[in-house]
Amino acid sequence: MRASEHRPTQAIIDLGAIQTNLKTIQEHYSEDIITYVAVKANAYGHGAVEVAKAALDVGVEGLFVATVDEGIELRQAGITNVPILVTGLTDPRGIAEVFDYDLTLTVSGIAFFEKAVDQLTTTQQRHLLDKELPIHLALDTGMGRIGLQKPEEILAFIKGLEAYPWVRWEGVFTHFSTASGGPKDYIDTQWERWQDLLKVVPEEVTYRHHANTAMAYLTDDYPTDIARIGIGMYGIDAEDRSPDPYGLVPALSLVSAIIYVKEVDPGRFISYGATYKTQEKEWIATIPLGYADGWFRRYQNFDVLVQGQKCPVVGRINMDQLMVRLPKEFPVGTTVTFIGQNSGQSNHVSDLARVADTIGYEVVCGISDRVPRVHVNVRQ
Repeated sequence: MRASEHRPTQAIIDLGAIQTNLKTIQEHYSEDIITYVAVKANAYGHGAVEVAKAALDVGVEGLFVATVDEGIELRQAGITNVPILVTGLTDPRGIAEVFDYDLTLTVSGIAFFEKAVDQLTTTQQRHLLDKELPIHLALDTGMGRIGLQKPEEILAFIKGLEAYPWVRWEGVFTHFSTASGGPKDYIDTQWERWQDLLKVVPEEVTYRHHANTAMAYLTDDYPTDIARIGIGMYGIDAEDRSPDPYGLVPALSLVSAIIYVKEVDPGRFISYGATYKTQEKEWIATIPLGYADGWFRRYQNFDVLVQGQKCPVVGRINMDQLMVRLPKEFPVGTTVTFIGQNSGQSNHVSDLARVADTIGYEVVCGISDRVPRVHVNVRQ
């Protein structure tokens, strides 16, 4: 969907807050650790290109994304001379674009390279093999997602790689599944598996990394070469605690405005399915935000903020609009805050996540492209 500029609904992104959050997180680990930041999924809904540039302005050394297309977007926006690691697995048929845009790939086995050579041969682009392809090998220490699980699998990978001299194996990584929720002792289980797997990784493989935002706070006990900073950079706590115990500042506000207001008599129904019935005369406002924008029906019980007052959503949330009950008449054009600060009151992403039985990641990633992103407050 294209952004809808002709209505008052906006996601306002404070890039200065993102930069400050990065510096706050970096204070918790050694300066020797390289910082990569997650700008996948449109920077968790915050705007990939703008967030990447803001992070690079404060000294971040690398970026990571989930797909080749996300990496291409950054390159086409002029972000060069910085590594971009694609952490998801890639279809070998896209190998030419990987070379063209100088991306670093994640692999989980030798088969990728054989198929990539076949693709380049078929498309008469074998000359691209004169370049180097930097890769990181995924290892599975307990997430159960992608990656090799056993030392003998890594040894077979090492042997197979001899047939592909154009590959530069620069890193290995894993992802701990319980650092930000779940049994804490499973961190040690995964750490022990990680150490066992690293014993067979050749010394010339430079980077060995496991730390997401949560693990970045624990690097004194669990060392890493790269810290991969994600959700914390956006001022959201991975365990949905609000306020964040580390003093991070939410970077995203989601706002709109009243576009219609009316006084409704008692006994009138509001919205689809006639699920809400007025009990007395009520002021009902219509707001141009709905589930097509990422404000889903399961957010029904989360109050919005109008002039510092909490106002309940009444009736079912529509695709493009929703209705709220006001304590009194407010004029058309009055700001309505879904996420963020409003006259001394605050709606935090984590608050909504708890109400909707989800996580903050899903809330911000779910804000659709129809909602314009407005970026403000860059600090150099």
